[in-house]
Amino acid sequence: MIAKKDYAAVGRALQDYLRRRFDDVTVQIGDDIHYKGTNIVVTSRAFEGLLAEQRFHHVVRALPKEFYEEHFRGGAVWFELVPGETGMDLMKMPRASDIGDGADLIRSRLEEAGFQTKFREVFEGEPQQASITHFDVTRCVLTEAGWSEHDVTQACLFMVLQGAYCDAHVLADVLPKLSSGHAA
Repeated sequence: MIAKKDYAAVGRALQDYLRRRFDDVTVQIGDDIHYKGTNIVVTSRAFEGLLAEQRFHHVVRALPKEFYEEHFRGGAVWFELVPGETGMDLMKMPRASDIGDGADLIRSRLEEAGFQTKFREVFEGEPQQASITHFDVTRCVLTEAGWSEHDVTQACLFMVLQGAYCDAHVLADVLPKLSSGHAA
């Protein structure tokens, strides 16, 4: 937990770490900014189009483990916002836990749509081209298969439930699970 007297210093250090990954990032640490208690507000255009859990994942992965453990382990509420977005906007975003019992249905629909094959074909011979930030190809493949925007988002939340936060994770971690039937 961060002592109130350290908010400014820790905020500056956090912003310095995050600037390496998000060039336009701003950080604000304070009490009751968007929610009760200590809030950490990280704002960047880079979060545009990302699910809430993707945003948090990419922020935390940009920090040295020791820094995160020392200052942020428990006791704070994080907000990763796009400029102009509010804390309430983020809180209203869907989460992987929202798909609940629908995970099996999503997995079945992915299989029926031939997702694994179509997704792999995009990166055939060039797996390093898969995004380490977004689900762009995941979204594109499913949209081309006729899925609605809502269903595509549900599929991306399913990917998060499988531990994937970007297309590179889908390629390396989720497709083998789907093929083996161990997903969800």
